[in-house]
Amino acid sequence: DPNDTDPVDPETAPRRLKVAERVLSNRTSRIAIVLEKCFDSHNHQAVLRTAECFGVQHVYIVNPPNEIMKNTKVSKKLTKGSDRYISIHKFSTTQECIEQLRRDGREIWATDLSQSSISLKNHSELQLPKKMALVIGRETDGVSKEMLEAADKRVYLPIYGFSESLNLSVAAALIVQQLFFICPEASGSMEEEERASLRARWYGLLASTPENRKVYARYLRNPPKPLEDLRRPDEMRTTSWVHKEIIQKRRAEKRSLSGEHNAVQDQDPEEQNDEEPAPCK
Repeated sequence: DPNDTDPVDPETAPRRLKVAERVLSNRTSRIAIVLEKCFDSHNHQAVLRTAECFGVQHVYIVNPPNEIMKNTKVSKKLTKGSDRYISIHKFSTTQECIEQLRRDGREIWATDLSQSSISLKNHSELQLPKKMALVIGRETDGVSKEMLEAADKRVYLPIYGFSESLNLSVAAALIVQQLFFICPEASGSMEEEERASLRARWYGLLASTPENRKVYARYLRNPPKPLEDLRRPDEMRTTSWVHKEIIQKRRAEKRSLSGEHNAVQDQDPEEQNDEEPAPCK
């Protein structure tokens, strides 16, 4: 189709492409996350969502033995489709993951609660390298000895209560956020070649039909300006979002109450008032 080669005006681009450009502008390859043998799939998926929300593009996963993996079903309620927009690298063993991290030129920062670990609040002792990987260990015993021995740094996030640790996915989110506090310039740190590759991939994912895919592809040569604010406009928030399961439950409750009301209406009046009235005092 000759129209496929016609130039397009970036100002006419669909909003979702402008959203994609804003997300791309904040994507980083400088910080990566390693999930080492996390065996609860809910935690696993929550960390993927956290990575995507903070703009962390690369997640390395060391799979646990199949027999101890819990809740293996992927839940869209947890991931919100975030796994489609990040790069996931999977490994069968810790050693394979370490070797790949080294090939990718990453320093390894392992989370660890030992006395030799450095507090992430102590900014004076921490400087993010050009590329690093934050390792989150499994729920029961943390990062493996093999990974700790390979680590360039051991770090921890101070907590101030009687509990000795946080939930795995919560800890991952707080630590990643702290890394961006330490190094704000890590946000958006990505080679243009990788950014262009992600743009082409995302535009294809965002197209709902083959026709849209062709249209979106034309904007690759002249992408739109990033959206200023990723929050939805107020006019798109006139009603609260409620999950369909909750809506169905509410409807079922209304039908149940309606049925009970109708049953009372259909009763014989004498049956409705068959009890003796209480005597006046």
